[in-house]
Order: sequence, then C-alpha cells, then structure tokens
Amino acid sequence: MPDPSKATLAASTDRLVIVYNANAGWASALIDAAHKLVRPETYECSLCMISYGAVSMRRPWRKYLDGLALEKQSYHRQDFARAYPVDLFPMVDGLNLPAIFIEADGKLHGLLSSKQLDSLTDVEALIAALDRALSRFRK
Repeated sequence: MPDPSKATLAASTDRLVIVYNANAGWASALIDAAHKLVRPETYECSLCMISYGAVSMRRPWRKYLDGLALEKQSYHRQDFARAYPVDLFPMVDGLNLPAIFIEADGKLHGLLSSKQLDSLTDVEALIAALDRALSRFRK
C-alpha cells in the first residue's frame, strides 16, 4: 500500500498554472510574433520569448510540459484575470506577469515570478528553474 506521507503532485489535483503576459487571439499572436522579431528587447513577455518561437511552442518546452505528471493550464493575461479574480485570489492583485504557479488546495502558490522569468535566457534555463521550483514546492 502506498505511503500517504510520500504523496506527490502526480497523485493530487494540483495544477501547474502558466500565465503569459500577452493577449489572446490570432491578431495578437501575429502582432506578438512580429514584435519578437523586430524589437525583441522591448517585448513584454519573457516567458513567451523563451518558450515560443515566432508562432509555435518550442519543442523542448512542449516535451517537458507533456512529461510533467500533473494538470497544466496556460492563460493569457486577460483570461487569467477572469479565471482568478482578485476577490477570490487576493495574491494576484498587482501581480507582474508573466508568472508560473501551482494551484493546490484552492490556492495559488508562486513558482516562478516575473522577475525570475525575466532573468532566464533560454528554454533549458526555464526548464531547470521550474524543476527546482517544483522540487521546493513538493518538500
């Protein structure tokens, strides 16, 4: 019989919540793609820059996410605001995006902040940082 004290995220209903500092929709995606190519230094979503190419998710990031044994949900900023309203989730008030959270027991727990994501330079660094954050959360 499994030891309940050794429970992992895979055995729970915890969810990885990935929030991009970008707008939803095809028109926004096209504008974002052009912005990333023409003026990448002024693009506001470091997570988008690292995890996406011009129009699609980078394969190492997709493979990493697919390999995580927990639910995942990605949001654009306006969708996140609707899904996690400030009156129910006060910690999102004034939150800088992008950010990555884990939702557990009805609460959001920060894994990677905007500042942390801004400091990353490539998808490998993103994966390593998220692995470390998930390990800390599991303890």
